[in-house]
Amino acid sequence: MLSPASILNSVQGCEWASRKLAKWPGPSLGACRKMAIGFIKVCAQKIVMWLALCLLVYSPWGAAASSVSVNGVFGEKALIAIGDRPARVMSVGDSVQGVRLLSVRGQHVVIEQEGKRSTLEVGFGSQPGGASEALAEVVITADGHGHFLANGQVNSYAVRFLVDTGASAVALPRSIAIRAGVMLDGAKNVAVSTANGNARASKVLLNSIRVGNLRLNMVEAIVLDDAQLKVPLLGMSFLKRTNMKNEGDRLTLIQRY
Repeated sequence: MLSPASILNSVQGCEWASRKLAKWPGPSLGACRKMAIGFIKVCAQKIVMWLALCLLVYSPWGAAASSVSVNGVFGEKALIAIGDRPARVMSVGDSVQGVRLLSVRGQHVVIEQEGKRSTLEVGFGSQPGGASEALAEVVITADGHGHFLANGQVNSYAVRFLVDTGASAVALPRSIAIRAGVMLDGAKNVAVSTANGNARASKVLLNSIRVGNLRLNMVEAIVLDDAQLKVPLLGMSFLKRTNMKNEGDRLTLIQRY
């Protein structure tokens, strides 16, 4: 049991501690106000920085405008590629990445980008700001046999073409078409005439063909069995979309659209 003396000492100790605490005034009103203002300033700075970052990432002013190309049209819809992203189907009135489709007229579409309108044709494109990109050209030199052979790409797959103005369309051996990712399932089967006689071929639409710095999108082509065709032919479905100048052993192809 606690003695009366120890109880008295405990009570006196509590009274002394209470008097000391009562004498301590704590932070003044001015100090509290300064702390609150400092806290609000720090929070406001954080919010402003966060909002600025959001505007930089998501607003059309935060990134450079992208190039636009038209890969195809389907009634009042268009297959449009913006920058390096895959092409997507857009309807009139749709807006994607700051590009708005205003109208589709035959093989031409009207877009609006950064407040400027541009008219584009299938297989053609525009640079940021609405300016049309310069028409590309490539010069092909004949080999010792007078054949014009050109290194190119089909859907980004490297091939070596033989230029053939007698071929109505670009023609690919089946093995090359498969390696280039050409979709053959559901392709229309057509009859064609080749140097080896009549044959059956698959009619397809290639996403892109590049020869030098000349690139065309959505090019019609046919695919034949390897036994019927050994070398890819750069036929008229590609060539008709260029201006051709044949000067001796030099063939110049200039992009038309």
